[in-house]
Amino acid sequence: MISTIATLPDRKRLSTRHSLMLFFAVAYLSQGISCAQFGVIAQPIQYFMMKGLKLTAADISSYLAIMMIPWVVKPVYGLISDFIPLFGYRRKSYLILANFIAAIAFVVMLLTDSLPVILCALFVTAIAMAIATALMVGLAVEQGRTDGDARDYFCIQEICYYIANMSAALVGGLLCHFLAPKLAFHSAAAIATLPLLAVSFLTALLLNETKTRLDTGKLRETWNSLVQAMHSRSLWFAAIFSFCWSCIPSMGVPLYFFESKSLCFSQAAIGQLSACNAIGMLVTAFLYPKLTTNMSVKTQLQLAAALILISSLSYLALSDYFSAVALELFRGAANMAVILSLYILAAAACPARTEVSVMAILVASRNVGTDAATFIGGQLFTHTLHGNFPPLVCMAALAPALSLFLLPLLPAHHAVSERHH
Repeated sequence: MISTIATLPDRKRLSTRHSLMLFFAVAYLSQGISCAQFGVIAQPIQYFMMKGLKLTAADISSYLAIMMIPWVVKPVYGLISDFIPLFGYRRKSYLILANFIAAIAFVVMLLTDSLPVILCALFVTAIAMAIATALMVGLAVEQGRTDGDARDYFCIQEICYYIANMSAALVGGLLCHFLAPKLAFHSAAAIATLPLLAVSFLTALLLNETKTRLDTGKLRETWNSLVQAMHSRSLWFAAIFSFCWSCIPSMGVPLYFFESKSLCFSQAAIGQLSACNAIGMLVTAFLYPKLTTNMSVKTQLQLAAALILISSLSYLALSDYFSAVALELFRGAANMAVILSLYILAAAACPARTEVSVMAILVASRNVGTDAATFIGGQLFTHTLHGNFPPLVCMAALAPALSLFLLPLLPAHHAVSERHH
């Protein structure tokens, strides 16, 4: 079953492929703004916890690590979507519901300053947004299997996400700079609500998916495909590699505290640095298809892993705003190179009817690494290193370094050009 987009009256001449790209663009612009952990609310929530509630880096990292759990269990959402239609649809109904529930959770955050209520609402939002992103990546693989190249869909998703994310980071930094902590947080929650409602409505209007029903034969077929995927060395390599490059404890809360308290960066400046990271990812997403046309997946991963390791260690040179700008641009570029390479590798190992489940496994491994890094980094920074950032940078380089040693484990048939997949 392939999901396609219903063409609007004034877009009748667009092909299904172009229409789907339009849908991906709108959906990922919304994701970039409203993502619970990385969108417009990301800096305001840390600012509110640090300044408004007087929490330590260890406290904040613990709370944020818990908030990442819904992203870690993404394969569960993929299994449910692949196996069980909701109101007759395997994708559409779940997307509408997920975006609507996330919007409601942001409204709850807008109306309270109670930390337990905020954390519960943030947790619900994280679940809903994780479901939506899992489904969108699965849709890209489904359609890519039809027209022969999922790479363009992955690129348009990442480009639109980071265009929006760059703007969201700037806005979040300005809110923290000009407003009191609680007001900055509430304002960010309000901004995050509207795009989600819009995407929920547009999904109902634009996404044209063939209705299906629970069928024993289809379930057996999907199960067999999933078992096949679980035996793929390429998939497990991608998952382990993804964990290693994302497990960098020096990023996130420790970096935020170091820039805020030790380097005395303004909140607006920190927002600008987040935008620089998004710019680095955005530029790489634009250039990636051209730069890797005749490059094997293994070569792409070798270069990307080396860039991640170098970018991690480069934070030893973080001393002022200008060095921070250069480091964030570089880190963003390195991260995007890895993400797109791993997506292509996993998509090639993905059997039909398990697109969401398989891609969710890859993203979940990345989120496990991020979650572990968030918690470990905050604890080490506060309790062991007592706010000393450089030693944490050295420790954080261990996991990316390990990813380089994993490359010989990549199955030999991936030494060919990505176009052959």
